[in-house]
Formats: sequence, C-alpha cells, structure tokens
Amino acid sequence: MPEACAVPEVAGGKPVSRQRVRVPMRLVSAPYYPDIALSVYVKVAALGARPEGCTAKASTIAGYLGVSKASVERGLTALSRPGHDGVVELDSRRRTSRGGTGTSALRAVRPMTRTEAFVWLPVAAAEDLTPRQLRAYALIVHAGQRNIALTEGELAGSLFHHSGTRAGQPLTVTAAGVIVDELEAARWLTVHRRAGAQGRHRFVAHDIAPTEEGGGSPVDEGSGSPSGEGSLATEESPRTDRPDAGRALLPPAVGEIPVDGVSGGVRGRPPRPAPYTGPPLTLSARIHAVLEPVHWLLRRVDSPFVQRQIAREVGRLLRDGTADDRLRHRLSARFAATSPSEIRDPGRWLLGVALPRWGCGHADCEAGVMWSTGRRCEVCAEAVADRHAARTAQVSISVTELEPRRPPPGPPRGSCGDCGCRIFLVGPACADGLCKPCRTERADRAGAVRQSSA
Repeated sequence: MPEACAVPEVAGGKPVSRQRVRVPMRLVSAPYYPDIALSVYVKVAALGARPEGCTAKASTIAGYLGVSKASVERGLTALSRPGHDGVVELDSRRRTSRGGTGTSALRAVRPMTRTEAFVWLPVAAAEDLTPRQLRAYALIVHAGQRNIALTEGELAGSLFHHSGTRAGQPLTVTAAGVIVDELEAARWLTVHRRAGAQGRHRFVAHDIAPTEEGGGSPVDEGSGSPSGEGSLATEESPRTDRPDAGRALLPPAVGEIPVDGVSGGVRGRPPRPAPYTGPPLTLSARIHAVLEPVHWLLRRVDSPFVQRQIAREVGRLLRDGTADDRLRHRLSARFAATSPSEIRDPGRWLLGVALPRWGCGHADCEAGVMWSTGRRCEVCAEAVADRHAARTAQVSISVTELEPRRPPPGPPRGSCGDCGCRIFLVGPACADGLCKPCRTERADRAGAVRQSSA
C-alpha cells in the first residue's frame, strides 16, 4: 500500500482534497534516476492509494503531469529497473480483460522500511511543476524538515544533467538559482533574501501553492486546490510520522497547526526567527566619516546583519586606538588596489580584506610602513630580506649530478671505456674496463687487422 494521505474538505460547496505521498530520499538524491522518475513516482503512489490501486495508462499519467507519454514511459522504466543498490521502486503487473485483450497494468510502489530516509511531497506539486523543479522542491522540503540551511550551491550539487555531453555532471549555481526563482514565481516557495545565518537565503516550502484569482491547481484525483483556496501552511511540516502511527495527532497531509501563543511556530519544533523588519541601520557620525571611501560598497550590502557587523568592527578598531585618518587611508588604499568587478560580495570583502590591519606585530606598522614616521618597518623589511635570501639560496641540482650516499649492493660498478655506459666490474671487465659489445667489437677489429696483414 503506498504511503499517501488525503484529507477532504469543503470550500464553497466544492470538495477539496489535500494529498501527500511519502517519497524515498534515494529517489530524490540519486543521480542515476532521471527527473521524470520522481514525478511519475508521486503520481503513481497517489493513484495507488485508491481501493482499486493505480490502473491508469501511461497516456493518462502523462495528461495528469502535463508531459509526453514517452517521458512517462521513460520514468516507469527507470523505476522498474533495479538501482545501484538493487532496489526496485515500482512493481507493474500486466492484466488481461475477460475478452482476452490486454488492458492497463496494475502498478504499485514498494513498501518502505521504518529506518529509510524519506520526504513528504504534495501531489499537486508534481502536477504544477516540471520534473526538474519538483526535484529541487523535494530537496528544499527535506532540508527544511531537517532544519538544514540549504544554499543554492548545495542545491546545484544535487541536481544533475541526464542527457547531452554533460550527462552525469551537476548543474551550475546559476542554473540552480533560476530554478529557485521559478519555484518562487510558481508560489511553491518563499525566499527570504539574506535572512538566514551568515547572510544566506532562507527557503520556506509550501504544502500547497498560495493561489491567486484565477490560479491554482485543478482539483483531480484529490491532489489539487481550487482557485482562491489559499495556502495550507507557511512552511513544510517537519513531522516524519507514518500516517498509521498512534502518536500522530493529525494526518500528515493536513499539516501542522500553529502553536497557540507562538508566532510563526509549528508543533514539534521551535519557531524560526522572523526576518528583520526593524528600523534601518543608523551609523554614528564618526563611523560614517571613516567609511566614506567605501560608501559605494556599503550601500550594496543588503543584509542588516552584515551591515551591523561592519559597523561593530569599525567601532572596535577605533576603541583599540586606531586613528580615524589611518583607518580611512587603509580603506582608500585597499579599495584603490582592487577592481570593483572583482568584489563579488561587498560585505565579505569589507570584513575580510579592507578592515584588517596588514603588517608585523608592531601596532604602528601599516602594511610594512610605520604610520607615525612614514618610514619602512625594519621588522617587515628584515622578514622580506630573509625570504628573498631563502629563495635565491635554492639551487636547482640535476638528478644526474646526485651521488648516492651509500654504494648500491652487489658487485662494483664502473663506466665502459669506449661507450661510457654503466657496467658491473666483473670478469673481463675488471681487466679491460669494457662492456661486452665494445669488447666484441674491438676483438673483431683486431682479427680483421691480422687477416689483412697476413
């Protein structure tokens, strides 16, 4: 029996059913399964929850998913074959009508184990999204359930090309960003820009895409939402209980209800911090004057957290005794030595490159120059001289010029007196110092001379 759950409701006199299916993570994260296999699995599992099971033809499934019949057949083939670990995800049984003619097969997904990693996916997502978008959506939902701060780079590393010259290679970060934008435009995902830790984006996946006037998924097979129904929840439910588990308070398809008195929280996990909506950052006149050379970059830092980190770092340097003009000169020199096109992250560049002091341990040293006198720092000059001397002292020695410290074991070695090759000094070589070919050639020449003289 496929792991699926649907809870019907009545909205405006029309029945609505929210249905989700449990999908194994090996099918989502494995690179050898094509993207269409995930969409086909979700729809087959949803249809298999009916009393008669999944008896739909490939063309019918293609109509549900909005893809071609050939794509559905390719997904069914991939699911029916053993994976790299020998697991077969789909079982198909051929049927014959009473008249002897063939009919559509009866398909069922394999039962999952309790220790197997999985993710709950809404069936409406398989109908509304393309196969690649659905796979990215599943990865984001699983990361949200595990409270993992997923980045676009990590998302790109889990999405792969399945055709062409780049088959088997992961997608680029730019391509993953396009997919994220498409999910956000389809209203299956909300992206809070720079609202996560360390200025990362925070992704919030929805159980049912919030509908607008005239939008939404068609209600069919209990897997869509009518126009104007709205969103089921603000983020994916983190529960991983089986639908038949006794400790599950509500069926997983319903989603988790908000905890009373906790804004934005869900049952079973602490509430996530909401994005900052307070007043904008206000700099003191002194810090604003010090940052004057990099105001152009500071305006491009879109994270309030990073802006405050920059202001705190400037304040710390000023409290530690760094003069205002010295810090302003440091920022000007660093910015002048860097091309603006090379600065991809303004906040990281300001905190990691522009503000730190370069030089030796002397507090007055500023990148090898004493700030109070303008002279070169003797400690830094001595260190540079030592490094230069160490580089010049390195003489490249050819391998042929190296002599072994110990003689190799065996008979003594020498060089042939005629050709110069290395020989063992044994037998006749001890007397004439020749190798066998040179000795034979010399003997032949001596014999020829004797015959000519005779």
